[in-house]
Amino acid sequence: MRKITVGLLIFTAGWGLGWYTHQAAGPVVSSRPVVPVLPNNAEPEAPAAPGRVDDLAGLLQRHEFEAALERYETLQLQAGEVAVAEARAKILAHARRLIAARDFSPAEQLLQLFLVAAYRDVEARILLASAYRGQEDLYAAIDQLYEAGGYAYRPATLQRITGRIRSIVAELARSLAHSNDQNALLALYQHLTRMEPGHAAWFMGLATAQLALDDREAARRSLLLVAQDPDVGAQAQAMLAELSPALPERQDTASPLAVTEVTGIPLQRSGNHFIVDARPAEAHSLRLLIDTGASLTILTPAALEQRGIRYQNTGRSRIFNTANGPVRAPVYRLDALSVGDWQVNQLEIGVLELGGSGIDGLLGMNFLSHFQFFIDQNKALLRLAP
Repeated sequence: MRKITVGLLIFTAGWGLGWYTHQAAGPVVSSRPVVPVLPNNAEPEAPAAPGRVDDLAGLLQRHEFEAALERYETLQLQAGEVAVAEARAKILAHARRLIAARDFSPAEQLLQLFLVAAYRDVEARILLASAYRGQEDLYAAIDQLYEAGGYAYRPATLQRITGRIRSIVAELARSLAHSNDQNALLALYQHLTRMEPGHAAWFMGLATAQLALDDREAARRSLLLVAQDPDVGAQAQAMLAELSPALPERQDTASPLAVTEVTGIPLQRSGNHFIVDARPAEAHSLRLLIDTGASLTILTPAALEQRGIRYQNTGRSRIFNTANGPVRAPVYRLDALSVGDWQVNQLEIGVLELGGSGIDGLLGMNFLSHFQFFIDQNKALLRLAP
């Protein structure tokens, strides 16, 4: 199987199975690149000493949410940190009361409006996930929790988010299995492996769904990705052994699949993230942070200038959400970008500063979605398959 992927695939629109409005081949958290946020900005601390925020409580009680959020945005621009923190606390407390009263739809409306003004607010996204779950929109709840996890950094918060994701996925998978909806299970696990490529259990779920749909070769590729995992590796290898007699043609040594599809590419840890070496066509190597929340690969202006990278200006620009707010930046096109032996041709990139982060950019889903991939966190390896 060729490892050179020609052309550009940003995201295939539509799930076809009701994964509300998000992409099957990429992260549901956003159709926009998400630039990593420094910890001191990512997760707001508890409010400071209380102050008076005129009329906000009354607006919330009357469900005048748009007016309440206009007041909040005015405070962001004109008031001090204490007043803004108090207003935030009032808004989130009101959302909690609505959820406790099972008034999920108003809670959703309030939190969506609040997140327009404070899109990186972790607690608001966790609450919005609860509102979605209360309305039995489990797909949307999972989405919000993954996005919250992208902005959180405290271990206790990350653990809480992870626990909720696992619980909701288990509930959703049981429901789909009970109705024997194997196509929906396949779509669910395809999505989860892209949202959380370091969680081997999602690949086992994917392989099980693929086998249920009699796609043995796809199941084999999924299992090979996690065959060395300490938690599920033994089970994956047992399933592979059962599959081997059914796939004798794959034992042909001329097939590149048996040798190269799970080659591990070394990664460097950076906190909760991983950095990988990437190579543009006829240029020096780049250090890119793997970001499954970014739909578009990002390079810094310095990387373009200093590494001798050839590119084409598309004449287009996009809005990128950064730690300092939305930024418009140009979109260029690279002839090719390679990670290990895997290459994507004609790859579009955004070009913007990443705030002295010490990396050359972000490796986004418009590269990664061309492949199946598993981040082996135990061995710090990126495993790719066709």
